[in-house]
Amino acid sequence: MKIISPNIRVNDSSFSALRHLLGEVVGYKGQIWTVFKQNFRSSYYGTGFGVLWNFILPLVPITVYLFLTKIRVFPSFEGVNGSTYLTFGVMIWFVFSGFVQLPISTVSSRTSEAMKTSLPLSASILSGFANLVFETIVRIGLVVGIMVLTQSWPTPFAPGLILVFVIGFFLFFGIGLILSILNVIYKDISRVTTILLQYGIFVSGVIFPLGTSNLAVLNSKLNPFAVFVDASRDIVFVGALRHPIPFAIWAAIGVVIFLVGCRIFYVMEYRIRGIV
Repeated sequence: MKIISPNIRVNDSSFSALRHLLGEVVGYKGQIWTVFKQNFRSSYYGTGFGVLWNFILPLVPITVYLFLTKIRVFPSFEGVNGSTYLTFGVMIWFVFSGFVQLPISTVSSRTSEAMKTSLPLSASILSGFANLVFETIVRIGLVVGIMVLTQSWPTPFAPGLILVFVIGFFLFFGIGLILSILNVIYKDISRVTTILLQYGIFVSGVIFPLGTSNLAVLNSKLNPFAVFVDASRDIVFVGALRHPIPFAIWAAIGVVIFLVGCRIFYVMEYRIRGIV
């Protein structure tokens, strides 16, 4: 007989927690796919355009900035066409900010449901992650089209962007896991995070280059979003990291935060789900 209590996972290490979470994902892969399909269908159910909304809505934020470049609000930057520079940066921003917001929104919306089912919260988060991947693929398609039209050709090292995404996932998803637990305790966390991310796009080099002032240089090193946006553009349009040291430091910090986040999330899940 196995007794389940809120403290049953307290002695698990970060690696043990990660192993268990991966086991949950594998064990519930069928349910994860089912939840993703349900969410995918519900987003357009009863609408006139149907499934097209799942392709249109992810592109709207990018097309807003694309429109601004066309009316000459934004010029070319760092040798890259303004339309490509902006749309690529916005696409990258939505990937990394999505890594942070996804665990917070999922845990917040699924907590009451999780109390009534055996489906672990990790499975719910991964189903939402599948939706983020889909939206990212749609946005990449638009950005690639703009790159072709503006003849802003990527370097042969552009596939390295996948590695930047993976490294960024450890950092930003780890932050999201920690904040998702804190948000259960302090409901203001999700709202504060949303506000910070809304302003963060303007101080992370997404829309405008950060500049060369002392404050801008400091921000480019201490702001992880700025570091990863800059690294993404470097890989695709330069072919090498121009600032490898800040990127390496944040990559190492990201691994630590990810492991800590996995443990906190794993240990606290039973408490979140009301298992006492």
